[in-house]
Amino acid sequence: MVAVPAVARGSLLAYRVFDACDTIALDVAERIVPSAKRVELGGPLAEGLVIAVPAVEIALAPCELVIPGIDGPLHARVSARIFHFGVISVLYEIPLESGTSLGSIVPVCAALYESAALDARGARHLEEIVGALSTSVEKPHEWDENESYTIVFVEQLAGAGGVESLVDSETVAKLLLGEVSDRPLGAGTRQEVLRDGFSYLTDDLVVIDWNSALVVEPSGSRLVPHVLELATCQLLEFRYYDGLLDRELARVYDLVGRTPRILRSPFGALTRHVLRSFMELTEFTERVDNAIKSVGDVYLARVYLAAINRFRVPHWRESVETKLGLVGRAYELLKGEVEVSRAQALELIIVILILAELVAAIQRH
Repeated sequence: MVAVPAVARGSLLAYRVFDACDTIALDVAERIVPSAKRVELGGPLAEGLVIAVPAVEIALAPCELVIPGIDGPLHARVSARIFHFGVISVLYEIPLESGTSLGSIVPVCAALYESAALDARGARHLEEIVGALSTSVEKPHEWDENESYTIVFVEQLAGAGGVESLVDSETVAKLLLGEVSDRPLGAGTRQEVLRDGFSYLTDDLVVIDWNSALVVEPSGSRLVPHVLELATCQLLEFRYYDGLLDRELARVYDLVGRTPRILRSPFGALTRHVLRSFMELTEFTERVDNAIKSVGDVYLARVYLAAINRFRVPHWRESVETKLGLVGRAYELLKGEVEVSRAQALELIIVILILAELVAAIQRH
């Protein structure tokens, strides 16, 4: 078995990502939160990213995390990134002791990945952040779900082996899966977990799985973690709006199924509502799509595209677009119903006027 190096310097980056509202005015947030600052991505690779509106980062008080399955509390530095499209990402950064082996942190990662305790702590931090942001938050959402993502971030390796020993490592595969069994993984499973691995230089590495990643970055740059965080934000938003469209379509179908009354048809108000929803949701997809673009650098493009494909973002995006198309067609049908209702009302008015003329004529004679 190939020797796997230990971690000389690194940390666990545990993200809890929440949908907070429609939009957040970041310029306002910068003014009202003292610790707020724009996220600046340094290094040569940053030139390959186009981020329409850089996020705002705020520092929060350090905390101790008590996670079931982990002995003793974890000491974490806490921060949050505020995105203009209404997402708040809370980051718990847990330092790793020098000399920690990757195998020894598998149980810790297994407990962190889907930790309900960390979800709850994140929700409390979210409430605190939204309260601090106050007037910068537009149209708050009430949605209890979140996206979690954990990155094993290594700045320096120690011991035998190097980055090349991690590329096809059983230990790394188990680390990303959170698999604590002593039994080896099947070859197919290991290959599937490790298939999205990338290196830019000989001493760095990114291995992406659906809810975790290993990032070896000797420069200490947080560029790749930020790209993975943005991809996670996109997944969250498409999930949120997919559910919102389900509810919207159910409402439209329910109202359309009711028997309309000629003199008081519900279709006029419903048509206006559907059109407004269609426009708002179309604007949402544009905001999320434009949140990050990778240009001019093949490496970053591969990392970003691998992440969104691993997270099945295109699937959720297609679902949202399909349902958005149904909302658009519903609007066209409702508009037709409104026109029919108006024509029926006009015909009824004409009949009434004719009858009134006939009655008046009979009375005169």
